[in-house]
Amino acid sequence: MNPQNIQSINVTIVGKLGATLVVHAFPEKAKAEIRDKQAKKAKETKGIRDTEAEWRAARYVDLQGRECVPITAIKKAIISAATAFDDITKTGLRQAVFVDCIAEPGASLVPIEMLDGKPAIGRKREDAVTIGINTRGLAYRPEYPEWSLRLRIEFNSRIVSEEQLLALVDQAGWGVGICEGRPERTSALGWGRFERLV
Repeated sequence: MNPQNIQSINVTIVGKLGATLVVHAFPEKAKAEIRDKQAKKAKETKGIRDTEAEWRAARYVDLQGRECVPITAIKKAIISAATAFDDITKTGLRQAVFVDCIAEPGASLVPIEMLDGKPAIGRKREDAVTIGINTRGLAYRPEYPEWSLRLRIEFNSRIVSEEQLLALVDQAGWGVGICEGRPERTSALGWGRFERLV
């Protein structure tokens, strides 16, 4: 492939007004419980629920201690947005777009920032959720009412043009969203919607 076909653009996305960002990392404690179950270890009695530890464990935190979003969440949103376009396929787009973090190229996480560029700090959120088919419970997760992400997007211009890519980002922000409660999910709470800074 001719390297000249690979281009890149820097994009900053910000949460739409009222579209809070809620993330939910898979905590190490839950992974350990699954490992123990698969190893057929004796199940320990559950202690008192520590909701403070629970919501903190649901954060994505990088090596610098910054609260983040997985870079894959943004790429998945862009890929999902392809359904709104006649001339772009999800399969082609998966191979034509690479999303990266401006702050730390090659990282799997992108830091969440306030609109002024300062690191965002999540706050505890409690929500009623459905577990399985008919069981209701409470989930404790971090929430970011004000948020922005700085991204670098590489793309193969033979497959998708810059104009098309920006249209995909805009559609992803409007109708797909990222993380928990996003519009494309069954819950469709309207969380995680965003717009691109021009």
